[in-house]
Amino acid sequence: MAEFESKSVLLKEQQQNVNEFLSDFRNFSELMPENVKDWQADEDSCSFTAEGAGQVKLKYTERSPEYIEIQPDMAIPVSGEIKLFVKLKDKGAECKATVGVEATIPPMFRMMLKRPLQNLLEMLATALEKHYNG
Repeated sequence: MAEFESKSVLLKEQQQNVNEFLSDFRNFSELMPENVKDWQADEDSCSFTAEGAGQVKLKYTERSPEYIEIQPDMAIPVSGEIKLFVKLKDKGAECKATVGVEATIPPMFRMMLKRPLQNLLEMLATALEKHYNG
């Protein structure tokens, strides 16, 4: 299994509020980069088209105060499993967030996916930081 994580970002917001925001896919439209098209979401799932990845469908598989887990809601083109997660750590009036991916995929694909996944995680962490810290 491979695990990739973004840098940890300190958000100027309470953990509960960040958790509520991230627990509803409709809010993710504010975090998506420009190369994401055809964004559609309800509270529990989303779909979009991403450059180089085609159509992507995601759903929540776990939502707790410290941990949010998201998995593909579609067949993925490699054997294995991919989980996107956000870890939140309470810091009183602020909270620390880390975006990550756990992947059980063949080593050959892991090398191909490492850089795009790391870039995605850093982009999401930076978008969260910008959203909450201005």
